[in-house]
Amino acid sequence: MTRVPSATEPTYALQLVKPFWSLFGRYPQLSELVPPDDEDSLDESTRVPVSAGQDFLQYVVELTGEQDLGLLAAQETRLGGFDVLEFVAFSAPTFRGALQSMFRYIELMNEAADFRIEMEGARARVVLDSTVALTRPGIDFQSGALFVTALRWFGEVPSDVEVWLTYPRPDDTTRHAATFEGATLRFDAPCNGFVFDTEQLDRKVSSADPAGHRVLREHLDGLLARLSPGDGLVQQLRTTLLSSLQDGPPSAESLAQGMGITRRTLTRRLAAHGTTYTKLLAEVRLHAAEGYLTSTDHSVDDIAFLLGFSESSAFVRAFQRGHGMGPAAYRRSRRRH
Repeated sequence: MTRVPSATEPTYALQLVKPFWSLFGRYPQLSELVPPDDEDSLDESTRVPVSAGQDFLQYVVELTGEQDLGLLAAQETRLGGFDVLEFVAFSAPTFRGALQSMFRYIELMNEAADFRIEMEGARARVVLDSTVALTRPGIDFQSGALFVTALRWFGEVPSDVEVWLTYPRPDDTTRHAATFEGATLRFDAPCNGFVFDTEQLDRKVSSADPAGHRVLREHLDGLLARLSPGDGLVQQLRTTLLSSLQDGPPSAESLAQGMGITRRTLTRRLAAHGTTYTKLLAEVRLHAAEGYLTSTDHSVDDIAFLLGFSESSAFVRAFQRGHGMGPAAYRRSRRRH
């Protein structure tokens, strides 16, 4: 679990390990691998590749024979265990707002998480997708931790809730029933997540705090913007676009395909960051153009070519929209300074 993530590999916060860490004392064969006494020494600012975390969980399952590891870890979560992400969710006025807030900022915890709400008639579906394939303990923990956390805030489970899990029904579902108490279990489901009546989305949250919710969102927006280079989705896409401008920027479809996700998912994740593919491409081109105009003697025509514009006139119009002046005027103003 010490592998350093590459610039494009989704990571998660080491804080997510804590519920698992508290279990390891039950298994003598894990005492040297992950000493439970080290739980308090975990550096929660560390980010770990999601794929490496899944490999590690599968290794622990094989070592211990504990197939329900993810469910047990979900039961170890505590109120407030997910820190500010949990508080921003349950300070929202409704359950819909709680889910939307959590999904907007989930990347701070897990960059591979692709969570969303879908409507189908009178039923709402909370889809818990991942851009990195999850092992069974990963699926169990992701679903179980969200269910257990919501239950602690609401205190009861509506009778119409179904828990969807994509893997086949195990021989023993005792721990599933204990983790998802009060819900109907569906295995071999088309996706991981939950299904319930849409009216539940408008359910009031007793812990709602509009002022506190607003402050927490501002704080998390700042954290999202400060994800270190290579950690954030937007930064990854900026790097990819910048390196490919001269050959013509890739389409949104090819970018999504390269990330192993759909165009729709890419659009949704960019929207969570308050941007779009078109806007991101324009920003990358504008920033690159500023560098060329300030630091080189390239002609406007050459810069247009380097930025992937088919015509220099298109570059001039785009630059003028961004700066309120043409590239030649911008170059003169920068050199005067």
